[in-house]
Amino acid sequence: MRENPAGYLCCLAIALTGSVTWYVEMFLDGKVARLWRRMNGRGRIGQNIAAVGAPAITCISYIALCVGLLKEIAAPGWLLFTLACLMMLLVFVFLLSLLPIRFPNVLYADWQYAKRHGLLDESGNIDQEAWVLHHAQRRGDTWW
Repeated sequence: MRENPAGYLCCLAIALTGSVTWYVEMFLDGKVARLWRRMNGRGRIGQNIAAVGAPAITCISYIALCVGLLKEIAAPGWLLFTLACLMMLLVFVFLLSLLPIRFPNVLYADWQYAKRHGLLDESGNIDQEAWVLHHAQRRGDTWW
């Protein structure tokens, strides 16, 4: 960590920002969470990056911080190699999130929102009629 403190500070900032952003978007219902869900819900690629790619980058940043700390205490090489392999796996997951494919519903913020508010149908998909009705009732509550 002594050779590149600015890099480790950037990793820490990316990790903390990514963690907070992901948590707020997935599990909270405030104005900021609604704004982020609306921004990320425009297309599949945007949703995939928010649901899979951003957590992968966040985990890569956390692992990079761990590697920096482990290098300071002279950790065994096999441990550093294992963490490097995990980082490469997460890079693959990030690249996979760039493809316009559909991931399982539990990874998407709009599905988590629908689950919290009882807007799922019997098969576990978002009930579009209930979704529209729910948002039509809330339209006058807030401006964003």
